[in-house]
Amino acid sequence: MENKKTLKKNNFKDNLSLQWGIIDMGITIKEVSKAFGTFAAVRNVNLEIPSGDFVALLGPSGSGKTTLLRMIAGLEGLDSGNIFFNETDYTNKSIKERNIGFVFQNYALFKHMTIFENIAFGLKVKSRKTRPTKSVIADKVIELLKLVQLEHLASRYPSQLSGGQRQRIALARALAVEPDILLLDEPFGALDAKVRQELRHWLREIHQKLNITTIFVTHDQEEALEMADTVVLMNQGKIEQIGSPVEVYQKPANAFVYSFLGRVNEFKDSQDFEGRINYIRPHEIILRKISQGNSIGSEVSHIHIIGSTVRIELRRLDTNERFEAEMSIYQYQNLGPVKKGDILYAELKNIIVFDKCSAQEITEAENSSIRTALKSKLI
Repeated sequence: MENKKTLKKNNFKDNLSLQWGIIDMGITIKEVSKAFGTFAAVRNVNLEIPSGDFVALLGPSGSGKTTLLRMIAGLEGLDSGNIFFNETDYTNKSIKERNIGFVFQNYALFKHMTIFENIAFGLKVKSRKTRPTKSVIADKVIELLKLVQLEHLASRYPSQLSGGQRQRIALARALAVEPDILLLDEPFGALDAKVRQELRHWLREIHQKLNITTIFVTHDQEEALEMADTVVLMNQGKIEQIGSPVEVYQKPANAFVYSFLGRVNEFKDSQDFEGRINYIRPHEIILRKISQGNSIGSEVSHIHIIGSTVRIELRRLDTNERFEAEMSIYQYQNLGPVKKGDILYAELKNIIVFDKCSAQEITEAENSSIRTALKSKLI
């Protein structure tokens, strides 16, 4: 590892992608728990993060994702368990010893320093033995400013930058000290939707260039599914599922994962199938103006046209339950004129049924029979 570090520093100016690409830093979390008084923030968490992975810790407020991130950084102590970097136990090591870059939601830039000085700060405060020369620091800062595409703002102060620009500078400052691991705590939470979208693509490109092990915390499902290699779903201090964005969305481990990822409709149990939770996603509902087969008569309550997507809120005529269907603007136009109060017929294409007690999806055979019964009996 020491040889890699030396090579990394020598090559920083010449080949940024190469020098970061050789970093090898995996993380292993074993049976980690943390409580604040009587509140169990993290409960017996086990997680393996391979080197170079881009991991999203995703979950609702209070799920333990930020606490877990802070424990990895060394900002919070553990009540039990261990954290390993490359199979070396770092549980009791200091923040400095962990060599981690941390990006906060509020940027945490120094207001009295220029952008150049902010990025250089971590290098200037190193001990004399490890501190680079002024010329090396200057070269490194310029290289990072180019990386985040803000070299023209080097002499400005944080107050003169937009929120998105400040977050880019915060990332450049975190990278300046050449961390082995990059941690981000809801980095885009304070930004507007358009800027968040732009920064998602930008951060993903940065990760592909540097190949640094990266963990970011978010409660935004779209953000996690769009950016991460691996999504870790957390709820009430526990990990509910680990998988690729495709895996967690298409093959949810339980009812929580299914309901948390994306928009969902939940239908009540029928009397024949008590103890079940019935879900279907809005885009898996087909609306027609003429009844077909087991389609469900429903009254249009509201129509939302959002750019290229149309969401229609409906009320079932048989149970008065409300649900939402989603389609493209092209499908909506093909449906023909629709207004509030119209009667449409909904075909449920993919009902997913979970057991209420275990929250696990029931077997495919049983699920198939229930789907048929639900459709024929209109749930």
